[in-house]
Amino acid sequence: MPRQAAEPYRLFGMAQSYFTRKIQSYFEYKQIPYRFRRFAAAHPEARAAGWPGGVPVVRTPAGEYTWDTTSIILHLETQRPEPTVLPTDPLQRFLCFVIEDVVDEWFYRPAVGSRWFFDENRDHGSWELTKDMTVETPLPAKNVQALLTAYMTQSCGPFGATRENIDSWIDEVVKPWFRVLNAHFSTSEFLFGARPSLADFAIFGSNAAHFVNDPVCRGWADELGPEVVKHTHRLLEPEEIEHGEWSRAHSTPESLIAILADIGRIYLPWVTEATRDGRAQIEFASGKGITVEASPFLKESRGVLLARYIALRSDALDQVLERADILKYFEPYLDQALSIPDTMNLPQPKLNRPFAPPESAEDNLRDQVPGVT
Repeated sequence: MPRQAAEPYRLFGMAQSYFTRKIQSYFEYKQIPYRFRRFAAAHPEARAAGWPGGVPVVRTPAGEYTWDTTSIILHLETQRPEPTVLPTDPLQRFLCFVIEDVVDEWFYRPAVGSRWFFDENRDHGSWELTKDMTVETPLPAKNVQALLTAYMTQSCGPFGATRENIDSWIDEVVKPWFRVLNAHFSTSEFLFGARPSLADFAIFGSNAAHFVNDPVCRGWADELGPEVVKHTHRLLEPEEIEHGEWSRAHSTPESLIAILADIGRIYLPWVTEATRDGRAQIEFASGKGITVEASPFLKESRGVLLARYIALRSDALDQVLERADILKYFEPYLDQALSIPDTMNLPQPKLNRPFAPPESAEDNLRDQVPGVT
């Protein structure tokens, strides 16, 4: 009898999902065997294992379940360290964690908002998501599309994106981000040299699922960030990537400083205050700001990032943060630091949803779409 092949990892997610694409790209770059399963968050085995419901979830070859893309990647780095996606230099490693954190905790807000508040994006994105969801839900696709659109539109408000302020998100957050990334990627294939880092996979997830994928957003990316589009395409075909070298340690170009400074314009002031006080106003120059609460997930993420700052801190790092005018969002807040999670053991964090949709919206979707849990 022929020997049975080892069971690969199983990735349960959606092709138009921000975080599904992040971990999918990592699997492909590292050449980790996996199978992709389209699903609508209906997975009793994962729920029984304690999965809180944030897409995606991964089943290991041993049949165990794990979730939260950052935690999964850091765990797999301990099991399959080469080619590493964590810069070896402590300064670069912390900057990598900072950029990954802002992409994961900030840019999903305009990504999701732009999908549901621009007609062309909504029509495209809702239909693609519906095709994935109806793999598990025995309803006509048009019914699911209508329910999904209503659910997601209601869900945007809690994380700060509304029909009234989405233009401010685009003009003051997304477009400046395209510009600073474009400048950096015009001189460097990836954030820290000739090989992708953890933060590159986060950027890829946001772009492959939304900003370089949804039609209206792609127009902005083509105009303002053609090098960002190229970065996305490099990671779409990871077998073409040669594992080059990290950029020279302690040599932080102005283009990378500009990325850090952009993070300090709106996000860091807001997240610093929100995680300290429980909520804070997102300030837009347009005057269409909004008060947003800090979720337990966000508070934990901020506490872990501060712990990483303590662990990786150096005079050189502080000088770089000062150049970007963002040291003031780290150094005074060390009392909020938590512990750095143990990544040796299979991660199953209690928190993995960046925001909580309105209960009424969740109940309505659950009641009308069989299988959604």
